[in-house]
Amino acid sequence: MSMTDPQKEWLAIEWVANVPEAELAERLKKPAPLSQRFHYLLFADGSIRPNRALEPDRQAQVLVLREGAEASSLQLGRLDALRAYVMQWNIAEDKARVARPEWLPDMGAKSVAEQEGSATARSSPAAPAPVAPSWPAFVDPGAFTGAPEQLRELALHVVNLRKGVLSDDGIMTTDAADIDDMVASIAAKVGQGYRPMLYAHGGLTDERSGLASAWAYHRWWMAHGIYPVYFIWETGGLETFWQIVEGERRRGQMGARAVPRDIYDYTTDPAVELIGGRIGTLLWNAMKDSARRGSEAGTSETGGGARLFAQKLGAALSDATEIFAVGHSAGSIFHAHFLPVLCDAGLQVSQLHLLAPAITNALFAPTLGKLIAQGKIGDATLFAMTRQAERADNCANIYRKSLLYLVSRAFEGKKETPILGMEDFIRVDPAVKQAFGDDVILSPTSGAAPTMASGSQSHGGFDNDVATIENIVRRMRGLGDGDTVNPPFPPGEPRVGRATVAPNYYGMPADLFDAVPDFVGASPLASSPETQGGAGVKLGAQRVALCIGNDGFPEGMRLYGCINDANTWADTFRLQGYQATVLPDLGARQIREALRGILGKARAGDSVMIHISSHGSRVLDVDGDELNDKHFADGEDEALVALDWRDGGLIIDDEWPELMQVAAGVKVIRFHDFCHSGRSSRMALGSSAYRRARSVSLPDAIALKAYDARRGARSLRSARAAVPGGAADLYGADLSYVTFCACLPHQSAMEEAGSGVFTRAATKILRGQGAGLSADALFAAIAAEMAGEQQEPLLEGSALYRAQPLFGLPV
Repeated sequence: MSMTDPQKEWLAIEWVANVPEAELAERLKKPAPLSQRFHYLLFADGSIRPNRALEPDRQAQVLVLREGAEASSLQLGRLDALRAYVMQWNIAEDKARVARPEWLPDMGAKSVAEQEGSATARSSPAAPAPVAPSWPAFVDPGAFTGAPEQLRELALHVVNLRKGVLSDDGIMTTDAADIDDMVASIAAKVGQGYRPMLYAHGGLTDERSGLASAWAYHRWWMAHGIYPVYFIWETGGLETFWQIVEGERRRGQMGARAVPRDIYDYTTDPAVELIGGRIGTLLWNAMKDSARRGSEAGTSETGGGARLFAQKLGAALSDATEIFAVGHSAGSIFHAHFLPVLCDAGLQVSQLHLLAPAITNALFAPTLGKLIAQGKIGDATLFAMTRQAERADNCANIYRKSLLYLVSRAFEGKKETPILGMEDFIRVDPAVKQAFGDDVILSPTSGAAPTMASGSQSHGGFDNDVATIENIVRRMRGLGDGDTVNPPFPPGEPRVGRATVAPNYYGMPADLFDAVPDFVGASPLASSPETQGGAGVKLGAQRVALCIGNDGFPEGMRLYGCINDANTWADTFRLQGYQATVLPDLGARQIREALRGILGKARAGDSVMIHISSHGSRVLDVDGDELNDKHFADGEDEALVALDWRDGGLIIDDEWPELMQVAAGVKVIRFHDFCHSGRSSRMALGSSAYRRARSVSLPDAIALKAYDARRGARSLRSARAAVPGGAADLYGADLSYVTFCACLPHQSAMEEAGSGVFTRAATKILRGQGAGLSADALFAAIAAEMAGEQQEPLLEGSALYRAQPLFGLPV
């Protein structure tokens, strides 16, 4: 495509919500230097601050600060006009002759502040530009990080449930007041022509994945005039089942005749089904119980959260409101209980779309099938895979068919239980034919019209398959096969990223202040609070936390509890007033950047908490320094193992002094829950019903790669030389930080039931009566709690901060 093609997207837009005007937004409008990444900053009142001159044939980068969950009509109008201006500016040979909107300041002219003698470098609001589209323009929201402004926006689109009731913990909570706000928002949008869509995700989805999907796609649905409501019902328990299967495979206990087998061998399927009948059935039944309980009657505390939503929605909307429902996999089971309650509340469902439904035909008939027959559900569409595609699918690379085969043959308790989403049972059940008629779409289709198309080749792939979702939106909007779906559905998996870690964090991009504005100290290692900024911004009393968890290693190394640990620690820190960020599945470079990001921005008087869970190992000691360790002398280095370990993605213990450089007067407390974490660098494997060590053995070649990679950036020896006393004192009382280690250098950190033994012990104390303890006293309590375990915790570092209250600001 030509760079001057009018169809090119000329604006790259990044959104930030609910920035407090008094503390931050007004200062952004002043002529302080900012990151050169952004050309313009667009404020909620429609005013614009220019930051960087446009460049030929380049997108304009715009940072938009919203006041609520959506951009204002004025902002959308500004963006449309700005997009047109940037396009014309790029196309024109004589760019000076392109008419610039009167509200858009000229980068070459004096700022408004200079012209008017005021403190602001922005234009005054002009008359609103007309908004062309009926619905808001779709802008990619970026990766889900769980940042506060993301959760605030999602609060109008998510009903978060835990075992059926409204969730009061986890990444995101929902209470009755949140339901009231959401219903009021839906009613207002229905008045503007929007139509609600009620979406229930599949039964293998944990809270984070469900929220990431909602974040990735909710704006896309809004751009089509559809108001999505996501039921996040936290059903990720089958991870435990796969861990048990893997453990039994390793012990040779899969099937009556125990013989070693490759986990990819399809002949193991009967053995997996046998285990599924014993263990998987319990987990599947628990998941179905959560789906049922969400719509049960009860008190405000014990009643189903979905039922409360249905009742409030029924009271707010008329029975003529057009409502859509979508259920993926076990989401069909959720809707089998929820949609009857919704209809009892006086509403009807115009369209129901089931994607690879895991509901049994026996449950479908008296629930959803009955509603279809009664006309309370209008059009119904069933998306499923062909028999051949089902058999070509796999579960966790262990079971060599789709999940529905396992549900039918093992989880439902009866061999070959009819499942609605399987072709084997669709064709032979007259009730299914009566309910769906010709609207049964078997994927992958080939050459089908868009309104009969689906491209998913896996059970879990329907919810982000472009052909499937665009087919659904065509049906909802009444678009024909010749019509264009615009905006198109964004391809790819929902992204889970890391939140910004910065002082005065309100979701601003991490690099926004790389040029250091006038109200932040110019030196990242400045030691005096008096030199750290202008009036109005309180620096030197920040409480921030960084929690890193790595689960996403390849098969055979995959972990299941590290991200759980990171979330547990983040919640623990938040209870003490810390702004906590969780970063999942990072490589070594990303871990280094995250640590430098949070420590480099810390100022004297700040308190910083760091938690890391991942794999760990003991590797070749290339420089021989370990023999100088006063207490744990050996010939091996301890290493944090990151996701890119094959490429040398390790953080050797020699490197920590360099990574932990921080301004004087900053208190840093670290919690390392991984194997060999004594001496600050080990991690671990797996989450299952039985105990497992978080450890991995790596060849010397990997260690050499890691040393070579670090030598290119900075000499490890010079980093050690910066520490008084050299290696002998590297872990001693003179350090500027404190580290809680899950185990001694030669030990493994154990994990069971989805969390580390050390994490469970430590957070139990901190959430009880231990929040006011000093680091020394906390360590003693943790050691007592872990007495009799296979691992012994270790406390290293600053004698000064060990004696102070753990969560207090530094003294």
